[in-house]
Amino acid sequence: MTDLRTPTDPRPPRFGLLFSSARSTGQSDATVFTRTLALAEEAQSLGLDDLWVTEHHFSRTTLAPSALALAAFLLGRCPRIRVGTAVTLLPLHPLVHVAEQAALLDQLSGGRFTLGVGRGAPTTAYEVFARDRERPDLGDCLDQIRSAWRSGSRPGGTAHPADRVTPAPLTSGGPPLYVAAGSPGTIAVAGARGMPLMMLFDKTPEAKAEMVALHARAAAAAGRVAHGHDHAFSLLVHVTDSPRRARELMLDRARRLLRARPPSGADGGPERNEEGVRRMAERLLAHQAVGDVDTCTRRLLGHLRTSGCGRVLCQVEAADDDAATVRRLRRLATEVLPRVRRALARDAQDASPVHVARADARADDGDADGAGADRAGHGCPAREVS
Repeated sequence: MTDLRTPTDPRPPRFGLLFSSARSTGQSDATVFTRTLALAEEAQSLGLDDLWVTEHHFSRTTLAPSALALAAFLLGRCPRIRVGTAVTLLPLHPLVHVAEQAALLDQLSGGRFTLGVGRGAPTTAYEVFARDRERPDLGDCLDQIRSAWRSGSRPGGTAHPADRVTPAPLTSGGPPLYVAAGSPGTIAVAGARGMPLMMLFDKTPEAKAEMVALHARAAAAAGRVAHGHDHAFSLLVHVTDSPRRARELMLDRARRLLRARPPSGADGGPERNEEGVRRMAERLLAHQAVGDVDTCTRRLLGHLRTSGCGRVLCQVEAADDDAATVRRLRRLATEVLPRVRRALARDAQDASPVHVARADARADDGDADGAGADRAGHGCPAREVS
């Protein structure tokens, strides 16, 4: 399997905060948005790299009807951090409007905006916003948006002055464009255009590595650079020293995820009963960064080292009080991420050409005098995970 983000990649990983904008029972809309803004400002003060916002329509439990509008507000509210959409649902919006808004945010923010896009799943929103429109081809959508940024003309458009996309983006070629992908077809579409992937939290490290490898093959087949794309993935990150609390958080998350699925039988289907909830919670506990500092560090490193990705969208919100969410964010930023960064920096140093050459030379010297095995066993202690 090809690792597209090698240890010698000079770019450090980026860690961001992905907002769920979830509303628990009894919470008002204002409470949810107050928490979102407080977390955004806290993330900026703690030195995180990115903020990410989602788009969901007609949901009683998620208040995120416009990723672009919330991104615009956060870019103004938090001037020292990058903001992106995860994702803007392209079938629900005129492409020219998406291209214009993204270019405007790129200009106003000084180049701090990232556009993540996807198709989403057919829901009530499709019936409301896209009933009279044929579902567009994703590849065509991506081509038209990028063409609009580069040429300043309307996607698929004419030479009429009113059809021009203005302003032009501040960033040459337009802001970074990420593609949410889960199927081989979508991965191939992104790879053929040299656009990085955005992957959901449900993917294991090995599954993400396979997706990155497929992207590389599609990019190479299209004559594009296969390596070095800054792929992104989301991950549940809940730092807690209590195994019992970790399990409670994942049981609640599993219930929420299963409630969001359409029922498959008279009783909602076996996957929605408590046994189904328990099984999903176990899967989450096995792969997500949930637990004490050591566990969260180890899981983050495992996902990054195995997948070849360079951006993590951390989800810290849960169905408990807002103060607990802030504490989890602070522990992530001050206790977990420094350890992850140090470990990855050691990876890069160990794999640098100079370091490898020196190691090879030491090995040759050891073989020559018969002491190589002794040095390997006593002079080079095993590297810790974190």
